[in-house]
Amino acid sequence: MPQEPSRFIRPLAIVGFLLLMIGGGAAFFVAGQRTQQQVAQRQAQERAATPASDAAPAPAAATPTLTPTPTPVPTPGLSASPSPAPDAPVAATPTAPAPTSSPDSNAPPASATPPVSAPVSSPVSAPVASTVDVSGWRAQVWPASDLSTAQIASSHLKATFSAVGAGLGSLVLEDHFETIRRERKVVVQEEHRVPQYDSLGRPLTTADGTPLAQVVAPLAALGVEVNGRFINLSVDAAGTLWRLTPPATFEAHVLDESGNTALRVTRRYSLEPESRNVLVEQRIDNVSGKALDVRWIQMGPIDLPRDPVSYIGEKRRLRFGYILSPAYDPTQSFVLSDDFLIDHASALGPFDALKGYAPELVKWPNVTSRENGYTLSWIGLTNRYFGVSLHPPVRTPDPRPEQKRLSTVETVDRLVLLRPLDAEGRRNDVLALRLFSPRVSMAAGTSLDLSQSLYAGALIRREITSDTAGAALGMRGLVVYTMGGPCAFCTFGFLTSGLLRLMLFLHDYVAFDWALAIALLVVIVRTLLHPVTKWSQIRMQRFGKQMQEMAPKQQKLKEKFGHDAKLLQAETAKLWREEGISPLGMLGCFPMFLQMPIWIALYAMLFFAAELRHQPALFGIFQTLGHPTFLADLSEADGFYRFTTSGDGIHIPLLSALIGPVTGLNILPLILGIVFYMHQKYLTPPSSVQLTPEQELQQKMVKWMSLILFPLFMYNAPAGLTVYFLVNSALGIVEHKRIRKHIDKHDLLNIDKIKAARTQKSPGFFSRLQQIAEQQRALAEQAAKKKR
Repeated sequence: MPQEPSRFIRPLAIVGFLLLMIGGGAAFFVAGQRTQQQVAQRQAQERAATPASDAAPAPAAATPTLTPTPTPVPTPGLSASPSPAPDAPVAATPTAPAPTSSPDSNAPPASATPPVSAPVSSPVSAPVASTVDVSGWRAQVWPASDLSTAQIASSHLKATFSAVGAGLGSLVLEDHFETIRRERKVVVQEEHRVPQYDSLGRPLTTADGTPLAQVVAPLAALGVEVNGRFINLSVDAAGTLWRLTPPATFEAHVLDESGNTALRVTRRYSLEPESRNVLVEQRIDNVSGKALDVRWIQMGPIDLPRDPVSYIGEKRRLRFGYILSPAYDPTQSFVLSDDFLIDHASALGPFDALKGYAPELVKWPNVTSRENGYTLSWIGLTNRYFGVSLHPPVRTPDPRPEQKRLSTVETVDRLVLLRPLDAEGRRNDVLALRLFSPRVSMAAGTSLDLSQSLYAGALIRREITSDTAGAALGMRGLVVYTMGGPCAFCTFGFLTSGLLRLMLFLHDYVAFDWALAIALLVVIVRTLLHPVTKWSQIRMQRFGKQMQEMAPKQQKLKEKFGHDAKLLQAETAKLWREEGISPLGMLGCFPMFLQMPIWIALYAMLFFAAELRHQPALFGIFQTLGHPTFLADLSEADGFYRFTTSGDGIHIPLLSALIGPVTGLNILPLILGIVFYMHQKYLTPPSSVQLTPEQELQQKMVKWMSLILFPLFMYNAPAGLTVYFLVNSALGIVEHKRIRKHIDKHDLLNIDKIKAARTQKSPGFFSRLQQIAEQQRALAEQAAKKKR
């Protein structure tokens, strides 16, 4: 018989279990996921050789032409055929922690202001074989103009533009605001200005002391690689490389060594009236009169803003939509995203205090995509409530299989835009994706269509699937209701989807209020689980009562046979048989554990449900009565009293790393502590026997946990989650009270009655198994005696 555990082990085990159940382990899970994915990333980098497409070429030096002759804007049409030439491997060049600019292909005289350009990667060591020497080629420089004045808008989106590579200056969601005050609209994409540093970490400045920075814009054109030589199309200091034709058509020319136009690049942005997609029609025309090998390089989406409320840590993620190999999907029509849920830290890669981030960390293709033969369909970035996804243009509900492939992108790697540490000392760096097209052989007079589309909106499945591209390309996979980490499997997708549909139905057709819909959802779930809860509670209380009655007899056995562990174990098993106690009675709590995935799924669904964002509780009654912040937004803390509106608040060491800064007084978590205390009181009624010091210590620690730690952890939790816990705990009190009443009414804890019932009915399946095992053991003992 094993030794008696220490009087402190069981209370500590209960404390740890409760911490896990209330969500205290959520942060640990996220940290665990980051560590595992970082290790996996390192292993993938060691296993996979970096192809030539994983690094961008350095631009060739040239003198820009300042006064070009305008060329008519072409109409997108023909597509060039891809070149069969394979890529040669490239060794990545170490970089400083901050992204540094490569030499500009359109560098101005030494006296001019240093250029501000988007980052360009290391040179290609083995260029593609060329039929034309392009060492003297360069980009046309147009007279300076303010491209940022251009903008387009629809009912859902508003886009402004950047002079850097004719990219997006900003992309604004017209129907979503940052706060309930509706002062600023949500910006999901914007250009970033990144300070530049030397190898010693000192900031670089111009001759007049102006800090040197580079601008990185979403979807910006970085340049075009022609026969292995890179021509910069980002920006230079003397003017701009792109000419604007209102409202949002940009044109750039690549000149040969004679100053004649060899390539004409056109980018046209447009918005459909009711769509949430920004269409980028981009095309390269070969007007050189010669065959050219061309590769397009551009920026992709950039990180969405970090969530202002950092409850349970970072929630930004990188997603890929993909098509299975023809062996598994012969029709090539289904787009999945299950294999790629990459959290922000893993997407950035490991950080070394001395070396910074690893250079040019390739995100696609990766080990998983290569081994399974996946084809890229879309690239997504999300935070808690919003997301963007770069995908091929889809204009029909049932596109052809080849139209679902993002054929304009062969390789995706990432750049890191360094930011100062936050108030908690955590890194706040920005992830920027860089895209490389396949190398294409363009015959003279042909065109290369590189059109793309960018979806932007809230992570609401109904909105995503209402969009033609969103439905056809399976972009509902951007919406994931899981905290991540080792327990991510607990939030089964079918559970969260079913619970969300039920909550939407309750809101749209029954309650017409989100707080009431949450309450009704909890009532329905608890009612459906009531039979399991009732069975489990009766078994656990019966087993506890039996163990209390048998405790004196066990103590006597321990005093009599304590010197022989095997004999004590045999006598204890005999006593259990005589008292009619089955060891399986300890499994009475097992059905409660089976219910945990449902409650975890409900918790995660409520936490990530964008439908609750900026939605008041109880029809906004508190706002009608004059309280502007209390329960005005179910996605944030209840806000009974706010002493700051900036979001900075009070940073409490360690605690703020989990729940974020304290910005005011929230009363729902305090009420929740009281309800949990009452719940615990009904779960552990006064014992009919004298409690041991160990048992008294257990009860005290549980009560303190309920009164202090749980409300503390839930202090900054979204009000929708707090409403869920309040209703669930209140119903738990009523349910346990009814179960106890049922037990008392039918005298289900009467030991004599239990024994009589056992003798009258035939033994159950597990009892018969136990009897067979005992008979076999008795036969084995008899055989051993005869042998001796």
